[in-house]
Amino acid sequence: MTKLAIIGAGSLRCSPAVLASLATYFGERPLEIRLYDADEERLDLFDRFARLLFQMTKATHRLLYRTDYGEALDHADQVVLQVDDNCARKLLKAEGVAAAGCPVDTALERIRPFLEEGAEVLSLQLPGEHPDWPGATRLDWLPEIEHASRVALPHQILRWIKGEEYPHSLLREHERSPLRDWLDARQALGGR
Repeated sequence: MTKLAIIGAGSLRCSPAVLASLATYFGERPLEIRLYDADEERLDLFDRFARLLFQMTKATHRLLYRTDYGEALDHADQVVLQVDDNCARKLLKAEGVAAAGCPVDTALERIRPFLEEGAEVLSLQLPGEHPDWPGATRLDWLPEIEHASRVALPHQILRWIKGEEYPHSLLREHERSPLRDWLDARQALGGR
């Protein structure tokens, strides 16, 4: 089983696309997906959303909800970084750390020591926030979202979770994605 940690799983910019891609991903090896975000409300929202998507597609991935990034990264074979300002600020506040400069950079510095040696890293970080970690791949896949969309998106996700609307178009849109290509390439190489 491949262990995949999503660090910053509460990202409004990344998580809908990432989770839809994973819900339609059926690779050679099963996935254990560990969701982490320092914002527990967003983490809960996206955990519930992932479970809905996986149920809709009959995906058999094992999904774990983690409030500690060390636990999420423990023995992770692959890591997707999508830490936003919200996650970074809450992580640093919880650890009593003042951010010198960019909070995302400081949060990523705190996370890095917990990364398993040999873990493959895919960064979905915005330009200028990509960590300079050996072997990390940066993917410029998802654009920044506008303020109005950022405000409306959690409400849309709740409508999907409640069954008021169905996320079929989101699933179709991300049936083929750069994330899936990255996962396929890792599995073709044998992964860890």
